[in-house]
Amino acid sequence: MSRREFPAYAIAGVSALVVRDGRVLLVKRGGQPGAGLWALPGGAVEAGEGVAEAASRELFEETGLSAPVLGVAGVADIIVREDGGVRFHYVLVAVAFDSSRLSGELRPGGDAVDVGWFDAAEVAGRGDVARSTRMIVGEVLRSGVRYVPIFG
Repeated sequence: MSRREFPAYAIAGVSALVVRDGRVLLVKRGGQPGAGLWALPGGAVEAGEGVAEAASRELFEETGLSAPVLGVAGVADIIVREDGGVRFHYVLVAVAFDSSRLSGELRPGGDAVDVGWFDAAEVAGRGDVARSTRMIVGEVLRSGVRYVPIFG
């Protein structure tokens, strides 16, 4: 069992939201939570790391790509219950990136076993996509990619 399982407090996490030409960048998760599911690149915020820095690090680690941060696109609670307790609890900050300024070479890395571009309109209906990703991408389709600045 990892330190992140059955936590006493929620863990701060980030997701990298990169949308280009109606397609969203997703990774196939190799580890828990959500092993085997497609999701936005992301993970836990490390001690001493800001939200923008964490999202940029996760984007690069899991996809090989970099881009300027635009701001926060939304926040989601990820709570996985098991055996009468909370196995995982993340407060997930979705950070939007400027896809017109992507750099790097697309490749899976970190705990991502695959990476690819998916039609954003199809993501919400796919059973092999993490619930948090379906929620975030669904909201982006409804309202467009809007964001607020990250202070600090």
